[in-house]
Amino acid sequence: MISGRAAGALSRRLRLGGGTSIVGLVAQRLYPDIIRHLAAQLEHGSVLVTGTNGKTTTSGFLAAILRDAGLRVWRNREGANLLRGVAGALVVRALPSGNLRRAGQAISVFEIDEAVMPQAVRLLEPRAAVFINLFRDQLDRYGEVESVAALWRQMVKGLPETTTLVLNADDPTTASLGELARGPVLYFGLEDLTLDLSGQDGQGTAGTYQAVDSRSCVRCGSDYRYSARFYSHMGHYQCPHCGLERPAPTVRALQVRQDTFDRLRVTVETPTQLGEIVIPLPGLYNVYNALAAIAVAQALGISWEPIVSGIEQFKPAFGRGERVQVAGRTLRLLLAKNPTGLNEVLRTLFSEGTPRHMLFVLNDNIADGRDVSWIWDVDFERAQGLTASLTVAGTRAFDLALRLKYAGFAPEEMTIIPSTPLRALEELIGSQPRGRKGRGRGRARHQQQQPDAVAAKTSTKVSPAAEEGAASPQERATPFPGYGLATALERAIEQTPVGETLFIVPTYTGLLELHRELERRGLTPHYWEGRD
Repeated sequence: MISGRAAGALSRRLRLGGGTSIVGLVAQRLYPDIIRHLAAQLEHGSVLVTGTNGKTTTSGFLAAILRDAGLRVWRNREGANLLRGVAGALVVRALPSGNLRRAGQAISVFEIDEAVMPQAVRLLEPRAAVFINLFRDQLDRYGEVESVAALWRQMVKGLPETTTLVLNADDPTTASLGELARGPVLYFGLEDLTLDLSGQDGQGTAGTYQAVDSRSCVRCGSDYRYSARFYSHMGHYQCPHCGLERPAPTVRALQVRQDTFDRLRVTVETPTQLGEIVIPLPGLYNVYNALAAIAVAQALGISWEPIVSGIEQFKPAFGRGERVQVAGRTLRLLLAKNPTGLNEVLRTLFSEGTPRHMLFVLNDNIADGRDVSWIWDVDFERAQGLTASLTVAGTRAFDLALRLKYAGFAPEEMTIIPSTPLRALEELIGSQPRGRKGRGRGRARHQQQQPDAVAAKTSTKVSPAAEEGAASPQERATPFPGYGLATALERAIEQTPVGETLFIVPTYTGLLELHRELERRGLTPHYWEGRD
């Protein structure tokens, strides 16, 4: 444990990262059973939260509720959701003797990667296991939805009777796990039929661009029929062949009303309570996240008052609606890493027809998934004509720009800033004189070589010093300064008037890179800083 904590401290000291995983990695290497050993000391046990979307927010809601109920909550708040992240979260709270500090009145709430959930369950033996949803995500890593579902089904069969399953009734795949459980099962879901997409004419998501990832009955393979569908495959369903249908939720949202962009009023019914809760986050997906947390709280015997106060006082988690002030503007960070997630972010942003200042960041690093073809299943058409300014960045900026062109965005509407200069462009700039005429010819030739979708407002057009030929010393040292996420952020901020909001929608590694840039500017603390 001492070695693991030392490795984490060194990682932070050298600014290599938060040290949120290396602590657990070193500790597990030296003591493979470290998770089981430390978790067994928690007086109130563990809760595990998994799903494609919403793990961080759901575990945050639940942690806030449990703290307001008087418990000490330990979790992997930094989002390191593999086993090494869980091990690290426990090790940093351990004494050199191998015992947890202040294990009394303590409970752990861990968000867990979908594929790692079976191993985590075996090691932690949780009091409750929460399955929020299952969508297509990182196909190059997980495979199709059914691959993860098969892992979950096998895992649930082996759960002890002491583990309560908390399942999304509106997701056919997660709801079906209840049939295999040996212990208690609680379901949560929406009952407000005004949210049914079929009744929302002109909203764009009821048809072509809903990425439906669970179409077939898990029993017989027939297609489900929906009496109400809220998004993707979430809704009220029944199999016409074998009769399998949505289970009745234990925790239900009877009515959902939007007060403001950041404020949802939800009438919630549980077996013992009926009341209104204010969710301080946008989006229907956050209603599901709150319902999941409420259901777990019910399973743990938490009273209604801390449930209400915990949710209503919740602060947005790292990149999940997080708000940052910069130069008189507000930045809002909304992580979106798969088609369903991005569709719901776009619906939240543009359903009222309000123009938004936007920065999209599309990366294809390992943690994002190498295959970015999923952007063609996203309803970018919904945003067409509603972007007050539009900046596109990331390792696959040009792919996203092409998709946006097909969605109806004119190339001249976009400021396109790739992560690095194209190799051909580097060679072109390197062969040109450093004077104004050389840069101009290089820029013109570069634009001629770009596809129609991106031969518009690329980064070489948005550097005023370069445009005027009066390059600063820094620009003279860097012949092509118009690339990289820091540049993209600066351009997007410049295009957002003082007093207005810039909405930033990045994939996962784009979010991490943005946070590093905001940390460098002193605008936000390191994501691993803070106290549970």
